[in-house]
Amino acid sequence: MSYGFKEFAIEVLNTLNKPLSKMEIWEEGVKLGLDKKLGTQGKTPWHSISARIYTEIKDGINPRFKQVSKRPALFALVGQEFTEKDIDKSSKANNELANEESSYKERDLHPILVKYLFSSSHFKCLTKTIYHEQSKKKSKNSDKWIHPDLIGIYFPFDDYENLTLQAIPVLKEKSYKIFTFEMKVNITLANLREYFFQAVSNSSWANEGYLVAPEISEDDDFLSELSMLNNAFGIGVIKLNIEIPEQSEILFYSRQKANVDINMIDKLIEKNQNVKDVFEALIDSEKLSKVSNKSKFDKILDDDEYEKYLKEKRILKK
Repeated sequence: MSYGFKEFAIEVLNTLNKPLSKMEIWEEGVKLGLDKKLGTQGKTPWHSISARIYTEIKDGINPRFKQVSKRPALFALVGQEFTEKDIDKSSKANNELANEESSYKERDLHPILVKYLFSSSHFKCLTKTIYHEQSKKKSKNSDKWIHPDLIGIYFPFDDYENLTLQAIPVLKEKSYKIFTFEMKVNITLANLREYFFQAVSNSSWANEGYLVAPEISEDDDFLSELSMLNNAFGIGVIKLNIEIPEQSEILFYSRQKANVDINMIDKLIEKNQNVKDVFEALIDSEKLSKVSNKSKFDKILDDDEYEKYLKEKRILKK
């Protein structure tokens, strides 16, 4: 049997016998010399460790791992038992480290969301950051809450045959989807209504609108309130996974609208060049039956570029 990241994590957790984060599992394993037993390590072995653990917890039969804390993510072996004090102590140590080494703003998270949206089977969209500060403004606060942070467009070209694409207008089918996204760093019960209604204001005109954050409360009262708001107003919620964007999660789906609000689109196009770029790309692509100019959308970082980006922004340790 080959020795891989799961075996590495099992040996470390069994030896240390305490809850550990993915980075601690890697660092402690290196101290024990277990890295020499791995056939390959890659550039970010701690991410590989967490990916293997998450996959086994979610999909495995009789998983050997369990997650004992979510923020920060701490892992242990099934059968290992710890007191709340033990877990709190490990969580405090990891949170203090994270606060020292991680500091990011909402817009720093955009490339993470862009990478996820392109990989997601639900969205499969190209996405554009909307720089609201570049918009034409009539007066102070006159345009508050009208600009989404990002606009995404699903292009159908890779999913249908060319003849099918040509038949779509004849059949009166709408093949494109427009998504809007409001980005936040964290969402708690204290700020939920402000953030949610901001998303309602600037995202309800699209086919689907979402509120996004990497840190979202799991308090029962919070989730009950969020569920009620989602049912009433239709804005969806995405929990962004910074470590592995492809594993981000749609907590609540947006209510889908068959038609977009043309008047709002017209207003945004008139006010903001970024929005204009998005719809120019849509029209040009429709004529060519392929995406005409991907440069008008935010770049989708490959894995190496993504890892470099996280380090530069100090979004994750190392």
